[in-house]
Amino acid sequence: MIEGWVDFAFSVVGGATAFLCLFDGTRRLCAYGVQRKAVLMTVLAASICALYGGFAYWKYSDLKTTLSMNQGKPAAAQPANWSRLSPEKKEALNLARARRTFMESGTLAGYVDRGGETRTFAPTQEYLMRRERVVSYYSRAEYAARSSFAEALLWLIIALIAVLFGILMSFEKVPAPAGPPGDA
Repeated sequence: MIEGWVDFAFSVVGGATAFLCLFDGTRRLCAYGVQRKAVLMTVLAASICALYGGFAYWKYSDLKTTLSMNQGKPAAAQPANWSRLSPEKKEALNLARARRTFMESGTLAGYVDRGGETRTFAPTQEYLMRRERVVSYYSRAEYAARSSFAEALLWLIIALIAVLFGILMSFEKVPAPAGPPGDA
């Protein structure tokens, strides 16, 4: 994912150089056989593509892991000493669980008040705004993860196209070397 102009310029220059070097190195390997310069150019360019693609995939997997850990939290169990708690403390804990459920999933959960009645949590404007920020964070993180995955695939495709074009261009007939004009 491109963060700024410097990152964009670095990615364009690095990507274009890697593409051209991988293309030309593959072309030279297929046309002239194994030579030191061609192998070095191909390995270096393939390493650059793998580095860019690997970093993008690492960002993708890191973001997906973070999202799955944050979104998949199970509801907390009641404390071991639940029966010994006062009704006020029970109501406070139930209300806190209902708030947390709303913040994490947007579901309006029920809670038990002091009198033993089940009520539905009614979020205030503050909780609605907090929930909106949570949803916004998850949306941005999912978009960043998708972008990183697309970038990783793009680097793989660029590398495969460069190798394929290099192989195809190696089949082109090499022109005969020009000799001095008087050799005819």
